[in-house]
Amino acid sequence: MIGRFCNFLAGPKSPTVLLPGILLILCCGVTARGANPTADSIYSCVFAPGKWSRVDWVRVKFLQGEHFGDWVQHDKYITNQVPEGATPEELEGKRAAEACSSMVYKEKVSGNVVISSTMAFAHKMAPLIVLVPDLSEDAKGQEVCAERFEVVIFNEGVNVWRHFRKDGKLTYRKVAFASFRLEKDTAYRLEVKKTGKTLTVSVGGHTFTHTDDALPEAFYVGITGCEGINRFYNFSVRR
Repeated sequence: MIGRFCNFLAGPKSPTVLLPGILLILCCGVTARGANPTADSIYSCVFAPGKWSRVDWVRVKFLQGEHFGDWVQHDKYITNQVPEGATPEELEGKRAAEACSSMVYKEKVSGNVVISSTMAFAHKMAPLIVLVPDLSEDAKGQEVCAERFEVVIFNEGVNVWRHFRKDGKLTYRKVAFASFRLEKDTAYRLEVKKTGKTLTVSVGGHTFTHTDDALPEAFYVGITGCEGINRFYNFSVRR
């Protein structure tokens, strides 16, 4: 944009007439790119060094197993921590429990929101956006994410999973899905729009909806990397 303004100034019209208006537009542009670029923004970050802070996030684990995966920082993104030397097949199979890292934004959100993240998978699966009604602590003081909704991308499309308690035990089921091809090592923007009791999921030019009475009014939102090496480039939640 600045380049186009410079070319405009070099044209036949007098810069003494154009300059005040141009300066006003440029100043407004700088303000718009501040820490809170839009009034409806709740939180946004880029997962590059110095562009996000771990204090804004709560690292969580799942109730099953003892694994409490961390995140690995790269030049332009973060990845879930995976066991060294594990093959892609092992990460989605017998060593999948060792390849899961999850975190949620530290404050609950409520009402109608739009959650988005740009993500990629290195093999077949399975980065996701997670919605969590509540957190609890285990005996070690680690935050536990039990009941939750997961919106997961993988090489065959998108799955929506609901984890819930039945007869006192935690179980899960796939409550919605859409089948289409997604490619490995390709950055996709996954958007999950929650409106009342409906989720509208969009990724790779595909959109579908799922209505579920179990969707909570207030919840934590975040990301999970699992069943392979997953890259996360950014995250945002807005009204």
